[in-house]
Amino acid sequence: MLLAAAVASLALAGCAKATVPPPTPVSTGAAASDLAAEVQGTPTDAAIAASCAGVTITETTLHNARTDLELGAITNEQYNALLGSVVVAYRSLQTVPATQRGLKGEVNDVVSYLNSAEPTESLAPFDPDGSEFRAVTEPIRLACAENGSETYVFATTGG
Repeated sequence: MLLAAAVASLALAGCAKATVPPPTPVSTGAAASDLAAEVQGTPTDAAIAASCAGVTITETTLHNARTDLELGAITNEQYNALLGSVVVAYRSLQTVPATQRGLKGEVNDVVSYLNSAEPTESLAPFDPDGSEFRAVTEPIRLACAENGSETYVFATTGG
């Protein structure tokens, strides 16, 4: 038994001292800069991409609020509250530190519109389907697309 323990000890000690050669780098024939250039959809400006991500949240809220209202899943009051949250979201985009925020002028234009918008007949704070809102948000959509950071929605219904 003592002999078995000694042999096991020597065997384990030998394993601990064994060295494994480091892996050899594999060359793909392309430089790192070439690979970076091949990446599709990389935003050009991270600050613009961050603003586009914020706008994506508002677009998602608007889409789902509209759909849920049409399906009868929410009341008019709930719909109006969701539109109110969109107003807050756009205002919050103005509070992001200037060095981390892109599309400052465009976001400010949307907030100016939202601040001056008249409530709709159903008491919504603004009309998200109206031509004025679409006109003031279109420059953001275009700038996001040009930057490679398109806006999109996460639909909660449908398929």
